[in-house]
Order: sequence, then C-alpha cells, then structure tokens
Amino acid sequence: MNSEQKGFDEGLSEVKEDVEAKVKKSVVVPEYLTGQSKIYFRCYPGIGCFTKCCSGTRILLSPYDIYALKKRLGMTYNEFLATYTRQSFIDNTPLPITILKMKNDETKSCPFVTAEGCTVYADRPLTCRYYPIGMGIMKQFDKGTGTNFFIKIKEDHCLGHNEDKAWTIDKWRADQGSTVYDEINNDWMEVVLKAKTLGMVEFSQKSLSLFFMVSSNLDAFRKFVFESNFLNAYDIEPEVVKRIKEDEIELLKFSLSWLRFTMYGEGDFKVREEARKKARERLIAEREEQARLERERSHKEPD
Repeated sequence: MNSEQKGFDEGLSEVKEDVEAKVKKSVVVPEYLTGQSKIYFRCYPGIGCFTKCCSGTRILLSPYDIYALKKRLGMTYNEFLATYTRQSFIDNTPLPITILKMKNDETKSCPFVTAEGCTVYADRPLTCRYYPIGMGIMKQFDKGTGTNFFIKIKEDHCLGHNEDKAWTIDKWRADQGSTVYDEINNDWMEVVLKAKTLGMVEFSQKSLSLFFMVSSNLDAFRKFVFESNFLNAYDIEPEVVKRIKEDEIELLKFSLSWLRFTMYGEGDFKVREEARKKARERLIAEREEQARLERERSHKEPD
C-alpha cells in the first residue's frame, strides 16, 4: 500500500469514527430546522462549559476560513497549512479537505483557544460560527421545496442550551457573522453538497487534486491561473482578469466558481474551441495509451 492510499484509508477511518461517535452520543437533534426555526442558546465567558466545545472536535476549514486565518496571522498559505492544518476527508465523500490540527494535549484542544477564550475570534472558522448548528449538513436542499434546512448539535457538556436567549436560525447566523462566509463559499458548498448527495463516487485523481488545491491554497491557484495556459483555455473578459489579479477575494470567488464548473459543468465559463480540441486530442491519446498498456499486460500473462 502506497503512502497516498494509506493516507486516504486513514482519513476515511477517521471520518467514520467521528460520525459513529456523534451518533452514539446523540449530539444531533433529530429535528427539521429552517431559517425561521427558533433555538435557545447563549455562550459567554463565565458559563460553566466555556471553551469546552473547542476541544476534542474536528474543525473543517472552508476556503474562506483559511483565507481569513492566514491573513490574520500574517502568514502565506503554505506557512499556515504546514503549521496549523492537516488533511482529512469530507464525510461520506472521497473529497480531500483541510482540517485544523489540534494540540497534542490531553483534551486535543484548539491551538487558538486559551482559558480566556478564542484568540482569533473575529476570524474564527465557519464551523465555530454556526455552533450549535451543525455545519456538516447545515445547508442541504429539500428537493421538494428547494429551501435550506439545518440541524442542531446538543452535546452533554454544553450549558448554552439552558439559557433563555431566543434566536431564529437566520438571526443566529447573522449575529455570528457567517453571512459573508456563506456567500463567498457558496459555489464550494454546492460542490460539496452534490458530492455528499452522490456518495462515494469515483472522481479522477486530477479532479481530487484540483479540488484540494482550490479548497486550501489560493496561492497555488493563482500560479495555476497566471503561470500556465489557463487564460488561453478560457474566454475570460479582460476586466475579470484584472480584478482577480489585483483583488485576492475576487480571485477566491473566481476559483470556487471555476471549481464548480470544472467538476460539474455548472456555471458560465466558456472554453475556447482550440483548447477544447486539444483536450479531446489529449483524452484520445490517453485512452489509446491505456489500451496499449492493457494489451501489453495481457500478452505477458501466462496462458
């Protein structure tokens, strides 16, 4: 077994254990929630469980999470990823994802949390902003109505549910500053939700690599766009090229929109005919080479 396959198997095992643990602890409340559903919750310094939810958990990092954290810490993408993250997989999919690397202490605590609270609170990840609303399936679509629905996480240690502060889900999201995260991550979430709906389907290694790059490293995507034939392959307005070259947020939104297009063909990207022709030629050549190798293997096998 090679190291890549080993990492894949370990990641899947971790996801399975995480899901099974949550089910066993009954932390997911089996209740259909919409944006107008009411919850009672409040978290504040001094509550008996303060910061307990920041330990022993799996914090998935969305593309905008990584952008906000690396910018706050004054780090490059490579520096942030190497220091604070590790690779895992999105639940029930083969999609590789970046998660926060917890401390190697007794409680596996978040590297940004102290006894006084979160040291990056203004730029905390979306998972933390949504809590106690589950992020993993927080924004799927009911096929009958096309409306969003959410789930509530209720862990034994959390005393915030006993507070009398009432919120609708939408007001909670707005109060926690998750709106901008949801807006920028929208195309990425659509890719993830479709993958979760399809289940453990087989993606090409190239698709998985592109997904991981776009999801975690905007610096790498910038090189991919401006130091390759990318701009020759797509018919992109000069004004758009200028924006994504000068504005990192515009580049991030562009990258997620392109990811949705390249994985599912959704969106208004226009591939130039010459690039389309070359892509077809490469595909034919790859298939012919694969067939040749198969024939060679079959001839070498004993009768």
